Amino acid sequence: MTAGVWGALLAALSIQLPAQQAPAPGPTGFDIIILNARVFTGNRDSPWRTEDIGIRSGLIAALGTLRDSTARQVIDARALLATPGFIDLHSHADDGRPQFNGLRSANPRRRAALNLITQGITTVVVNQDGRSPLPIARQATRLRQLGTGPNVILLAGHGSIRRQVMGTDLRRRATAAEISAMRETVRQAMEEGAWGLSAGLEYIPGRYGDTEELVQLVRAIAPYHGIYIAHQRSEGHDPLWYTPGLPDSNPPTLLDAIRETIEIGDRTGVTVIASHIKAKGVGFWGRSRDAIRLIAGARQRGVDIWADQYPYTTTGGDGNAVLIPFWVFRKGRSEHPQADFAQALDYALQNPNDRRRIRNGITHEIERRGGAA
Repeated sequence: MTAGVWGALLAALSIQLPAQQAPAPGPTGFDIIILNARVFTGNRDSPWRTEDIGIRSGLIAALGTLRDSTARQVIDARALLATPGFIDLHSHADDGRPQFNGLRSANPRRRAALNLITQGITTVVVNQDGRSPLPIARQATRLRQLGTGPNVILLAGHGSIRRQVMGTDLRRRATAAEISAMRETVRQAMEEGAWGLSAGLEYIPGRYGDTEELVQLVRAIAPYHGIYIAHQRSEGHDPLWYTPGLPDSNPPTLLDAIRETIEIGDRTGVTVIASHIKAKGVGFWGRSRDAIRLIAGARQRGVDIWADQYPYTTTGGDGNAVLIPFWVFRKGRSEHPQADFAQALDYALQNPNDRRRIRNGITHEIERRGGAA
């Protein structure tokens, strides 16, 4: 995060820092004093410093040396960390789909999101992967009315905006007029409270938007100091939609995707973030160092690019990934309209060429997800 973005995020957490470091506790002192903590303030030039924290009425009232102050509770945090609350930079806590039923749930316990709060997550950044409700104002109003445990930062979804402007004719480049209409929708979303733009470039419809389209839309968030967060076009040797034997014989790699994110940041001046960066696939392991070199080199040139990463082991991709290539089902249904998936597979296995393609596709998917072991 840039210092400016961090400052805004800290403000969102309702943390009030004093004008001076020396405390002025008054007759009642503090409710809580935390001593000897390694305090993280979000300043990237000085990541942490050892200080005491004075808390009054649920807010940070002082940072400094507070050993001579009084409090109802004193916590010695020696060798421990104190942060302003973790920011989940890629959250699906408010996807809004019935199967998730998240922060806009009628159930107040769900909206409290204790599974997040108890991990120290105080802010979630939602509407990821190019998906968001439109207009943003309706979502923002609903969240305020219901109340949520964590603070919520909203993004405008590139894919949702593309669908709204282009309808069902999505699998092509947008025209100049369509890009202009999308820019206006982005601008409206920023006016309504969005903090930036998200993209899902490995998914439909985002994958059909080219770099120029994205640059034009990201430029629309620049006057608002917005951020651009991208699920990039690829997270390994090839995208999750790619199957060997498909007509597209030159699918993008992770490194191609990083270069595109860098280009968008370079041409717009906007803070850009590569989501859940990884080098997916056994044959691609080790290439993360190349991605990091690209990011480091771009930073040295002045591009404000960042990346986030899963804090757990995963093969990535969406929850619908299967080993059997989906073309098997499409082909089976085209030739036998009443076939279900199992029947479509049976039909394909009777064809020697299809059998070979299925074997190659399954092998490819297993390797892409870390190997059979």
